[in-house]
Amino acid sequence: MQTGILSNVARASAIAAFAFGSLAGCGAQQQTAGSGSSTSPESKAKPSEPGTLAAATTPPSSGRPILDTHIHLYQVTKPGGVPWPPPKAKNLYRDILPAEYKDLAKKNGIVATGIVEANPTVEEAQRLLDLTKGDDYFKFMVPSLEIGSPQFAANLEKLAKDPRVVGIRGFLWSPKLTLDAKQIASLKELEKKGMTLDIISRGDLNPKDKVDALATAVPKLHVIIDHLGGAKGETPDPKWVEAMQKLAKHPNIYIKFSSFFDMFNPNASEDESWQSPPSLSAYKAHFDVLFKAFGEDRLIWGSNWPVVGQGGDIGKEIAIAEEYLQPLGNEVRDKVMYKNAQNFYRRH
Repeated sequence: MQTGILSNVARASAIAAFAFGSLAGCGAQQQTAGSGSSTSPESKAKPSEPGTLAAATTPPSSGRPILDTHIHLYQVTKPGGVPWPPPKAKNLYRDILPAEYKDLAKKNGIVATGIVEANPTVEEAQRLLDLTKGDDYFKFMVPSLEIGSPQFAANLEKLAKDPRVVGIRGFLWSPKLTLDAKQIASLKELEKKGMTLDIISRGDLNPKDKVDALATAVPKLHVIIDHLGGAKGETPDPKWVEAMQKLAKHPNIYIKFSSFFDMFNPNASEDESWQSPPSLSAYKAHFDVLFKAFGEDRLIWGSNWPVVGQGGDIGKEIAIAEEYLQPLGNEVRDKVMYKNAQNFYRRH
């Protein structure tokens, strides 16, 4: 991972016309806390009026590359099954394997991806590493580990032997985020290895004040808050806005520009499908808050496939992202959809 996670993508046909240059995103400096970005939605032309997304399943017309930073793979039919998804999860409870994703992703301009593990066992993480071994399309892996467990250091050491493992996902299956001595020890071990932390913060799951304290306790740990930090509905909640602005003051916190359709999920879980709005206007207010707070260098796109299919589809999600970013220019667009992922998802 030290040499960058997309060293070979130049040969991908979807980006034949794209000028990579040195891909400076791999070694870019983090911006200072609270500094935002040199580019903001206010300093550029406003996005065009959103419309329907009839052509959403075609790749970006520019042919510019996309790196998907958030997918799940699993096999419910394997002996013993998997803890997630549960059988009651309509559409999700089936085998989700590399070939299906690659076919869909390539049709939508995605040139590479990373797996963020939804299941908590070391054995399942290793199985997925073995499943995708030798396939350069799957660039990195973020296993789920229990932070604070007595086995954390040993499990991390075992998985870290594979250079594709660049970090972990925490506080999803594990006990609540308390930042007790055991959890701090695990987080510092992760920090020492220069690895990353994916975390969900929405509702009662990992409250933002706890994430704020985590970022303070391990200031060199690169933390990414998945799925828009729990944004909900069309109009931002002032408390959410204040919390995201406070978190943005930590230069080690990034935001995953992902899983847009979750904003309109009326259910308490993702077991049932729902229909999310297809136009940018429904999402733009929350996007503006995040872009203004975190800037162009700390937003990182991801699909959350196959969960994205519960509220829409991956092509529509990409189209919404592209429409929002287009007025901000190609440089900003390429950072959010591609280059920032290189800077984040590596051993630091």
